[in-house]
Amino acid sequence: MQLSELEIKFNIARDKATSVEVTDTVIPLANAFQGVRKYDAAVRSLNEALAIVRESGDVDREAVILTALGAAFWEKAQLQKALDHFSQALDIFKVSSDRMGEKAILTMVGITFWRKCEWQRALAIFSDLWPETSSLTVDDRFMTVKGALERGISTLQNRVRMGRDLQDSLKILQPLFSICILYRVLGNDKSFQICLDEALALARSLNKTDIINAADNLKNL
Repeated sequence: MQLSELEIKFNIARDKATSVEVTDTVIPLANAFQGVRKYDAAVRSLNEALAIVRESGDVDREAVILTALGAAFWEKAQLQKALDHFSQALDIFKVSSDRMGEKAILTMVGITFWRKCEWQRALAIFSDLWPETSSLTVDDRFMTVKGALERGISTLQNRVRMGRDLQDSLKILQPLFSICILYRVLGNDKSFQICLDEALALARSLNKTDIINAADNLKNL
């Protein structure tokens, strides 16, 4: 569906001010905005929806929209704002025993710590999550989360290519190691293994002990 059509559907739902329709229309709209890097538009629409959902007292959908806001800020690289919204959503999901919601949030929090090079904090989260399954399985409520991760791979791949063009091993390693965790979470095991092997080889050549240790621990999860 075209972005303009998604906007029309959301505007109609917003005027009706019902939490179900507002949530069902704002999530694909936000994902579409983020897909064309209109992050501020995504945040604005989500905040409008959040106000309506909170007014209705629908806490389950409030958590879904808070998650989407976290994903939007994550793509904007405003990581602390992302974590703040994820934390609010997680509290609600725990109360409602929404395991899919909890896992989506914890996965994003773990990836955020990974992105911040806080490897051990990330690994602690993943070690709790991954005895169930390492790949993230979500429904349409969390399409912005999955969309953000898929777009994150494309962005990081571009940075890896830039590093290769510059023949700069460190500029290759940093985005490459970040991609590894995204491949793992999205269930692309073959790409994950290839990526991790190359990142580990580069880390050893550069004597990046922190990344070597984190990679070894990741392999053992």
